Amino acid sequence: FQVHPDQPLEDYDSEPAVAYRVSHLRDSSRQLYALVCDPKMPPRLDIVSTVHRVDHRSLQRVVDWGVIDWPPEARRCPAVVMERPLGGRVFQALTDVITPLHEEAVTRMFLVPIVAILRDLHALGVHHRNIRPNNLFYVDGSQREIVVGECFSAQPGTNQPAAFETLECGLATPAGRGEGGAENDLYAVGVSVIALLTGKVPLADKTDEEVMSRRLQVGSYAALVQNQRISLTMMEPLRGLLNDDPQERWTLEDLSLWLNGRRLSPKQQVMPTKASRGFTFAGRDYFTARELAHAMHRGWDAAATPIRDGSLDTWLRRSLSEDDRVEAVNEAKLGSTDGDDDRLIARVLIALDPEGPIRLRELSATIEGLGSLIGLHAKDTNARNLFAKALSLGLANFWLEMQRKVDPNQLRFLTRLDKAKMVMNQQGLGFGIERVGYELNPNLPCLSQTFERDFVATIEHLLPAYERLARAAERDGEAPPRRLIDRDSAAYIGIHYKRQSGAELRDIEREGDEPAGRIAQIRLLANLQEYLHKKVEFPALCQLGAEILEPSIERFHSRDRRRKVKDRLRKAARGGRLMDLLEVVDDQAEVSLDQKNFDGAVREYARSVEETIGVKRDIKNRAQLAREIGGQLSSAFSALGATLSALITFLVWWF
Repeated sequence: FQVHPDQPLEDYDSEPAVAYRVSHLRDSSRQLYALVCDPKMPPRLDIVSTVHRVDHRSLQRVVDWGVIDWPPEARRCPAVVMERPLGGRVFQALTDVITPLHEEAVTRMFLVPIVAILRDLHALGVHHRNIRPNNLFYVDGSQREIVVGECFSAQPGTNQPAAFETLECGLATPAGRGEGGAENDLYAVGVSVIALLTGKVPLADKTDEEVMSRRLQVGSYAALVQNQRISLTMMEPLRGLLNDDPQERWTLEDLSLWLNGRRLSPKQQVMPTKASRGFTFAGRDYFTARELAHAMHRGWDAAATPIRDGSLDTWLRRSLSEDDRVEAVNEAKLGSTDGDDDRLIARVLIALDPEGPIRLRELSATIEGLGSLIGLHAKDTNARNLFAKALSLGLANFWLEMQRKVDPNQLRFLTRLDKAKMVMNQQGLGFGIERVGYELNPNLPCLSQTFERDFVATIEHLLPAYERLARAAERDGEAPPRRLIDRDSAAYIGIHYKRQSGAELRDIEREGDEPAGRIAQIRLLANLQEYLHKKVEFPALCQLGAEILEPSIERFHSRDRRRKVKDRLRKAARGGRLMDLLEVVDDQAEVSLDQKNFDGAVREYARSVEETIGVKRDIKNRAQLAREIGGQLSSAFSALGATLSALITFLVWWF
């Protein structure tokens, strides 16, 4: 495929991704386009191959994906190639007004195919999370068939207006909505049906905050339908799909049964209990616990006073009269006796609105959305601090304690959060908050500043990215980086490299620019090459690796050996195999022999020095030496004379 940067297709943009014409190099008749995605908002590339397996006429066909050099931004960007629907969007923008579709057309063109599509996607463990009227296309100019658009240009829920999210997800920030589930897709289907039936998107002229406030006051169905005339036939599925009670909300099976002819009386949504008297907070009166929780989150700093002075307890008991809520708030307060206002407010808000998100100052996320939030805002210091505090305060555990019914997926995610908390407290290279982001978002690209102009989508893309980095530095005459492994790349490798790399990471952190640290960097990348790219050569990276390793040659003591090793290292760099560099610089037999020879030379030198010192001392003290030697000789000769005299005397006497 060839993407044409000079041929944009604005009608197919899917913010933040932008569309460009694509030509197939072997089949020019194919109508294709590419969505060039924002590398700062990583797309769901991990589900592209799965969605490709769903072969349905009413689902936009995804063809392939890749990371491409993108001249308009002077960097590499992820791009997804798709087939182009030729009939245009059903709604070009959410604020558009179109001719309403008949109920039969909505059922035939949208509801029947979307049920089949979602059944196949959900069976494969994928949730669309991008269903809305401006992501629906007509197959061709006849406008008799609708195609559901893409679902991978951004993370789940980040592009959805609040009107298309369930109440519990709509209250969370877009980055904190998480993967979601079937209920999110079905809710978006319900809102899209209203738009198709009425010719306009409900509440499209309102901000997300205004939308959520209205839904909290009157319920989602009433807020979205407003005064539109909906037939009893369509009212039934809409009330089911848009029910704010997760226990009463329709499932895919319920919608399938309705399409197959099952008809029931439209179920009236049960609204939250309203207080007999409003609770005044920040100048407004609130009549439900959920509304009050939302308001307290927006006015965080003022929320501690009514909680601590007892006015909230009084309102709950006398005006709201919900014993369960009173008990939950008391439990929340009992676990917050350390004087920390943030802990107190966060727990009380969970108790007031147990089905809502976890809230902590600017943080607002579902339990699953905590992971996606730290993944998307990994470089935001405030987001990192709030995430760390939410974990340390145990808010996810308390949120689960407050649930009427716990989803097994939520329990599994809580286990992952507990593991993340332990990882976060380890500050060594490859751990800490950097690793937490990858632990909770396995498909997050590498966020290292080393690859600021690249996009490392998977571990297989890592070494090619280093190769491009080395080539660019060589081509542009820039100084290449001397530290190839930083905290982000170390954490990324630690998550995705299946073999143990702890020893190398410890050496990199402990030794730094010392020979052992330099060697550990190259060894880690060499292991990756042997594991992932055994038959691929990286000449520019090897040349850079040789330059990084060159100071390590100084650990050899022999000048002649250093010269020979340097020559071998330069020769090995041309081969493109990082392991060859290590065999030259980190040859243990060669290192041991050099050390052995050096130790022997040191001993020989020490002996020579001692002898030299002795000779010099003797020359300096010749007079004293003469007296000492003379005395010793005199004593010796005297003893010898005495011995000879005694011997002669004995012989004379005897004979």
